[in-house]
Amino acid sequence: MGKYIRLIKGVRKFAREKMRPEEAAATARKILKKRMEAREDNFLSLLEKGIFQHPASPYLKLLKPRKITYLDLKTWVMTKGIEATLRTLESEGVYFNVEEFKGRVPVKRKGVEFRCDPRMFDNPFLSCVYEVRSGATRSEGTRIRIDFDYLHQRSLYDALLLDIHGCLKAPVANWFPVFPGAPGINSSLRFAHIGNPVRRWFSQVDENKLTIGLKRKWGKKFLFALSRLYGCPLAEAEYVSLNDARTVAEWAARMLESNPQCVVYTFAASAVRVCIAASEAGLNIKGTKFLVTGEPLTPQKKREIESAGASAVSVYGISEAGVIAAGCNVPHSHSDHCHLYQDTTAIIPHNLNVPNCETTVGSYLFTSLLSESPKLLLNVGMGDFGDIRMQTCSCGFGEVGFETCLSSIRSYEKLTGEGVTFVDTDFVWIIEKKLPEIFGGRSTDYQVVEQEDGNGIPQLRLVVSPRIGNVNESEVVKTFIKLLKRAEDRGWAQSGTEMWKQSGIVRMVRDFPVSTSSGKVMSFHLMKSREPKATAIQAA
Repeated sequence: MGKYIRLIKGVRKFAREKMRPEEAAATARKILKKRMEAREDNFLSLLEKGIFQHPASPYLKLLKPRKITYLDLKTWVMTKGIEATLRTLESEGVYFNVEEFKGRVPVKRKGVEFRCDPRMFDNPFLSCVYEVRSGATRSEGTRIRIDFDYLHQRSLYDALLLDIHGCLKAPVANWFPVFPGAPGINSSLRFAHIGNPVRRWFSQVDENKLTIGLKRKWGKKFLFALSRLYGCPLAEAEYVSLNDARTVAEWAARMLESNPQCVVYTFAASAVRVCIAASEAGLNIKGTKFLVTGEPLTPQKKREIESAGASAVSVYGISEAGVIAAGCNVPHSHSDHCHLYQDTTAIIPHNLNVPNCETTVGSYLFTSLLSESPKLLLNVGMGDFGDIRMQTCSCGFGEVGFETCLSSIRSYEKLTGEGVTFVDTDFVWIIEKKLPEIFGGRSTDYQVVEQEDGNGIPQLRLVVSPRIGNVNESEVVKTFIKLLKRAEDRGWAQSGTEMWKQSGIVRMVRDFPVSTSSGKVMSFHLMKSREPKATAIQAA
């Protein structure tokens, strides 16, 4: 009952504080500049209250054995700065990689050993009103608690981003899966809050094909009813499959008949599909601004989008902290160049040997700087890596002081495609154990290779060794998809496997698995050295 009372009060307050677009953009610039000035003080306040005054904090299990006190951290921050302090903590073993954060492996640091649960990292200051699930599909995906203070703060970045790109009042549509996926519902609430509500919410997944509990189903209906009651109505999700991207293209073309720009917020591959559909149908979508997230905006994807007269803006986020970086309106050499929202998040690199793959990457370690974040993070990895550099820029982000820039962002622990992610522990089990049991062969006779086709659409090559002999190719692909769905039988995995079935993203290849430079065969080949010819089999 308490949660529903908080929901009613939260929606009412959120609706009453709704801003006009110009007001939201001006407020964003003012508040973000102040936060940058108070960045170190905000960080220290969060450390003191959220960790050192919170006995259940998992970080104390690492800090206390090293005899690191709050006073030590305060001295380091004031003399060396936040990032240098985080690097000192990392060198002392105060960090969590994604495997440890998710509880898949125990934490082992210089005589200390324990196991985490993602709930241990929940922000103790947060008053939860609803929950979403992260895009990864291990167990239930990470449970993310959302409150309206968090959404209010995050909406300011949306206002600034739209204003920087000259589309503060442009009509907006989402193309994201239905609730409990996070992007669609969260962005709908945020855009409504800044006075430019999402006009259409297209969903790649049919809600009728999902099996979700009554509590979650009625909770969603209650949220939408409250938003209407308090004058902040949200667009209802409507099913538009990946193979019906023309519907989204037609919406954009209609909006551009009476507006100089429109915005489509979606996954990078879905944006490419819209552009291909527009080209094939002879639709003019010049002026469409695609805000793309959920997977890398590669050079090929960007070229495909721009060839339709549209433009693409990289929006990078993690469910545990929300959107934390976005691209500006100044041309850069990297297709996914974006500015880190430095007032809310700090990032340092951490050298990590990738499990099940013979490579080392500079994994991002994330740290929360403000109290509204769903998870309280201090040097926590989320499975991503990429470039980090300081770079002055004349854009709106540069004006508020966001000079840390990210690019070449990739995941080292997930299969990614169409905005859907499956972590390595799911597909390694399938590749090394289940497929050999069902179709014959050994653990090294199967492999997944991730790549893009000529249009920038992601493809997953399911390599099956010729040693195995005759197999029914469509059955192999169908079985692989079914086993991935079984890895998480509710929520996001249902949406994810449905999207992969629609797109035919998994294609079987009869060839010998690709080996690394040292001759090892990994279940997931990250560094593709060759592209075997594929037989396209769409899972039914």
